[in-house]
Amino acid sequence: MTQVIDAYATPFYKNIIDAPPSMVRKLWKKGKITIIDVRTPEEYEDHHIPGAILAPLDYLEYLTELFENKEVAVVCEHGNRARYATYGMPHLYKNKAYYMIGGMALWMAMGYEVDSGMDENGILWQRILEKKL
Repeated sequence: MTQVIDAYATPFYKNIIDAPPSMVRKLWKKGKITIIDVRTPEEYEDHHIPGAILAPLDYLEYLTELFENKEVAVVCEHGNRARYATYGMPHLYKNKAYYMIGGMALWMAMGYEVDSGMDENGILWQRILEKKL
């Protein structure tokens, strides 16, 4: 019998779950999570998950109103920044936070949906910062 592990949670951060793109996509398609993209605006413009909200890692702590009362999946290009954005900043998430394993590289390798260009979700973070500054 083969056991498939869909997700992994650490006992130290019970609200943070490591999840493969397939699980993130399933939750996203059902409208159960908001996808937070912590890459740069240039990376987002080149390719992003449709509907993802850009919140560059350098400004993430100032942008919590984008996700503070939601369950989120945090993504980046390969998974390193997203791991830091979840496990390195667990205080930012009041609800569940899914760290997407493999980032956009694995998402695209699996043939999942990708948009390109800058959209409203890609500039929302700038408007929030302008109000705060």
